[in-house]
Amino acid sequence: MHDSETTIAQIKESVLALCRRKGWGDIQGIQNPQHVAMAMTVEMSELLEHFQWMNPEDVAALQEGRDPKRTALIAEEFADVMMYGMQLAYALGIDVSAQIQRKIDIVDKRSAKPDEPAR
Repeated sequence: MHDSETTIAQIKESVLALCRRKGWGDIQGIQNPQHVAMAMTVEMSELLEHFQWMNPEDVAALQEGRDPKRTALIAEEFADVMMYGMQLAYALGIDVSAQIQRKIDIVDKRSAKPDEPAR
């Protein structure tokens, strides 16, 4: 699987299939969305641990591809967060693409704060 050739629906189905294989959730592999949301916060904390106490040089090394070992660890935690997100989306019938586009539209319409730098 690669981003350029995999749909969000395919990822959702792959995660659901894993849940079924592992016996997680109900008979269909759907987990309690409340538990999934709570688990996401745990995984997000594990992701953040990799950035704790980093100096600007460490961040630059990540962005420039000079720390592949740490990038791999970050990618694994990021995948955990995203997998829980896909489980939540499946359990609640959330159309991920539509909601992301909706949120982009909302943010686009916001006025920039006077002291906020242009990005």
